[in-house]
Amino acid sequence: MKKVTYLSGGVGGAKFAKGLYKTSLNKLSIIVNTGDDEHINGVSLSPDIDTVIYGLAGIEGEFGWGIKKDKFTVHQHLNKFLNTNFMIGDKDLATNLFRNQMLHEGKTLTEITNEIKSKFNILCEIIPMTDDKVSTKLITKQGERLDFQNYFVQKKGKPRLKNITYKGSSQAKVSSKLIRTIKKSDTIIIGPSNPYLSIGPILSLRKIKDALIQHENVIVISPFINNNAIKGPSKKNFIDMGLTADIRGIKKFYKNVANKYIVHFGDSDNLSNTYEENILFKTIEDSKKLATKLLNYE
Repeated sequence: MKKVTYLSGGVGGAKFAKGLYKTSLNKLSIIVNTGDDEHINGVSLSPDIDTVIYGLAGIEGEFGWGIKKDKFTVHQHLNKFLNTNFMIGDKDLATNLFRNQMLHEGKTLTEITNEIKSKFNILCEIIPMTDDKVSTKLITKQGERLDFQNYFVQKKGKPRLKNITYKGSSQAKVSSKLIRTIKKSDTIIIGPSNPYLSIGPILSLRKIKDALIQHENVIVISPFINNNAIKGPSKKNFIDMGLTADIRGIKKFYKNVANKYIVHFGDSDNLSNTYEENILFKTIEDSKKLATKLLNYE
């Protein structure tokens, strides 16, 4: 069985991760974005890591994040003291409290993630992009400088952007194990996560980007169908950054990184490195079918 490395953000990336996991199991390594990580209401959060873990465990909430049928008792009581719309379910909060305690005790995010995924009986590797702090910062056209969660949760991704930066990326370290994982993989797949907000932080780490550039089989799944985002503000982000929300824009964003591009039926630019497949994952069977095809691409 081929060794596969998958680059993922949160909800969008986790959908395909589920099918890929079913076809690859312990031959799969998932490198997850941590540019969204924040310390909110006294707790250290790693939203994309938890979303991927919950998705693989089959316990994700109805919107793809959090834990299904979770209760929000703590959030409701917290609102008596803080007027916050950042909702964390009670079970989800327990995961984050565990992470918070382990960080306080000096464990790395990679070590903690390995412990958490083991508690959910996940067999594949799940690797944070770095153990150091890298923060996605959004500069709006009005000159505001927003943290990711402020932009995405509180402002619902509505502000138009002038620039996107990844604070701390030039100093952040990347483990030699992560780089070896990329180099030893037969196939690298970059998920249909928001390129700027979910994959951009990973690519901002120079060692990871260089390893991908040197790899001979890097496949990108488009986050767009018929010039519209499958989910989230990626179309607006592309337009704000001067790119078109289609395969041409995707190829500019991933220039020199990818070798093959997967788009939905009818979205091809008719070049030899573009392949049309079903990328609308309504069921896990849809993502399993695509995963099987990608693992057999030459």
